[in-house]
Amino acid sequence: MTTGNRVINDPDLVVEDMLRGFLAAHAETLCANADNARVVQRIGARQPGRVGIVTGGGSGHEPAFLGYVGEGLCDAVAVGEIFSSPTARSFYDAMRAADGGAGVACLYGNYAGDNMNVKMAVQMAARDGIRVQTVVANDDVPSAPKGDEAKRRGVAGEILMWKVAGAKAAQGASLDAVVGAAQKAIDNTRSIGIGLSACVIPAVGKANFQIEPGNMELGIGHHGEPGIGVRRTPSAAGMAEIMLDAVLPDLPIVRGERVALLVSGLGATPLMELYILYAELSRRLDERGIAVAFQRVGNLFTSLEMMGVTLTLMRLDDELEACLRAPCCSVGMTVPGAHGAPAQAHWSDTVRGRVAAPAVQPPLPETRRAVPAPRTCQGPCVALDGAGGMVRELIAAIVENRGFLSEIDGLIGDGDHGINMAKGFTGCDARLDAIGPERAASLPAALEQLSQALMDDIGGSMGPLYGSFFLGFVNTLEGHARLDAALFGEALASAIATVQTLGNAQVGDKSLIDTLVPARDAYARALESGAGFAGALQAMARAAEAGKDSTKNLQARIGRSARLGPRSIGVLDAGATSCWIILRTMAQYLQRQLGA
Repeated sequence: MTTGNRVINDPDLVVEDMLRGFLAAHAETLCANADNARVVQRIGARQPGRVGIVTGGGSGHEPAFLGYVGEGLCDAVAVGEIFSSPTARSFYDAMRAADGGAGVACLYGNYAGDNMNVKMAVQMAARDGIRVQTVVANDDVPSAPKGDEAKRRGVAGEILMWKVAGAKAAQGASLDAVVGAAQKAIDNTRSIGIGLSACVIPAVGKANFQIEPGNMELGIGHHGEPGIGVRRTPSAAGMAEIMLDAVLPDLPIVRGERVALLVSGLGATPLMELYILYAELSRRLDERGIAVAFQRVGNLFTSLEMMGVTLTLMRLDDELEACLRAPCCSVGMTVPGAHGAPAQAHWSDTVRGRVAAPAVQPPLPETRRAVPAPRTCQGPCVALDGAGGMVRELIAAIVENRGFLSEIDGLIGDGDHGINMAKGFTGCDARLDAIGPERAASLPAALEQLSQALMDDIGGSMGPLYGSFFLGFVNTLEGHARLDAALFGEALASAIATVQTLGNAQVGDKSLIDTLVPARDAYARALESGAGFAGALQAMARAAEAGKDSTKNLQARIGRSARLGPRSIGVLDAGATSCWIILRTMAQYLQRQLGA
């Protein structure tokens, strides 16, 4: 397998390889969770009576997120694939690792996948008796207009949120007080980024977008999402003026106030240039009568090897400034000072640097219903006990289209859709082998393994959405021996309803719903007109393709690409496209079983 001109082994395993090196380099203070290699935690993270601090996010932003695990900062972090949310399981395991009985504050960025997976993890933690409160970072000014701050994404301002919350927790504050301080921190923080070059996800092998020489992308996101516009690249002085003009009025930050100032490179910007920009920013703030009371310059929150920079400002009061100046120690940030000695009781929670964990973990959230009584099959039907092969065909179809799905995702997203889908679907192969050929031959059992693989392994928003989709089929099909046209229609409708409830998308939003809903409706209409099972499946597949194609002319209204506005028009939606592949494969498999 080619790796290109990079310092990597397998492009598909860069996160796993990175984690091995990171933990080996910092083994004195950090370790992997004993039950989940995608959770990095501080040794002695579980401190009795102290609020735990947890975060999580995609890889490729190092030192964020795992670099901010340490004394006075975060206790544990969930690690996702490159530019993709961690799974609900990983967020939950991080919460469990950090819980010392006083509750856990989960502080993370405002992205659809993170929101879904954290919500599921909080539900899991609640069933385990762990109280979790959340704060969502939304400091990125260009990603939504003033007055619509709830839609803004979280970027480097998360670092200041972690710092403030970690300081409050170290002081022994209650969960409510820690969360209140974290919310206050992010409410007073604003950021903006400038991109000067694209980045390349190793498994994709090419840039998702291009910035022409001499141009800059203003308001670029940390996953390479385009910003609010392309401009000619000015001098550092011009950049400083543009960035401050965007950020200062938004709170606003005015004469006589104090601020924290962070200047972060995006991965490839020389440190020399970051300091040049810092000089221009600090001079202009001084001219405006705004004092810089806390500052950091460096690669603090990156985007692989992207050339560019982000500016983050936090408006300070006495409480926030004291929290920022409180001592901390981590790979990504250190503030000198004396730390409290860890209590001896913490040793009981560790074994050779590994945090002990319950042997039995609760399952991911499910919406399982009571198994229905079997009913008489009407018309042509398929034996469910012999239809599990559909799942192997679904795996093959997604893997075959991995490159295509990532390519279209890269046009208005971060280019990882095909990569992550293929990884999650491929992971189901081992699960099917583990349950044995007899159980794997059952369609409900095989679909349940696929659902679990996607929710456990994909992360992002696709893991919960597709995992719930297939679980909807399982809930309907369990207890039945044969699949007829009516039962398939019920299962399809149930699966789509679950996805709509979880993702809150509607037809026209440029999402997988634009494929699913027309397919469901076409199937139902075909049955009503007497088309039969095979004919209804054909109608479903045709409508799914038309729905997928319709997304090309839509402007995204939900998810990460919604922030692009009209720039999202003209590109197929990756989720709608993968949904079409899935429905087409299901239709083709069942038609063969029916002899059609």
